[in-house]
Amino acid sequence: MARVVFLWHLHQPEYRDPVSGQPVLPWVRLHSTRAYNDMAAALEQHERARAVVNWAPSLLLQLEAYASGAAVDRDEEIARKPPTR
Repeated sequence: MARVVFLWHLHQPEYRDPVSGQPVLPWVRLHSTRAYNDMAAALEQHERARAVVNWAPSLLLQLEAYASGAAVDRDEEIARKPPTR
């Protein structure tokens, strides 16, 4: 039996404008709703699988800003606008 450890280092550079604190690029939001969830779902499918996950502080701070509503990137603002005819 082979033993394997998966090490996932989850990081994102600081994408927030230093003056406004708002994200200038949407990557943290996009990755958190897609790639990070996919990795967790893959682990759930294999109950004996083990993984070590390292969350970089810059990523956690940006995720907290999105979760609290303090951060809204430009792409999200555009996507939330009601369609016009």
